[in-house]
Amino acid sequence: MPEYRNMRKQKNNADAFEVRLARLQEIVTALETGDVPLEQGVALYKEGMELSQACRRQLEKARNDIRIFSEGALQPFDEESGESHDGTSDVARDDG
Repeated sequence: MPEYRNMRKQKNNADAFEVRLARLQEIVTALETGDVPLEQGVALYKEGMELSQACRRQLEKARNDIRIFSEGALQPFDEESGESHDGTSDVARDDG
């Protein structure tokens, strides 16, 4: 069941990204036409900047996740032994 929740969370994040991006495109189109009153244009600009920053953060996180996965930094974990498949322990051991 946790895997399903993770997939659902990823889908919601993707949906949120797509919604933000679509709204950002609407704002750009409205501002480019020049038919927006100044006060509304400033408000749209601010909203667009916030949307842009949110999309950028989400893209950077996705790039980082892909880099971690592709470089093999994620190793399958054996719950019984407490070790990853590369032989290293995920639990700090006390030798003394």
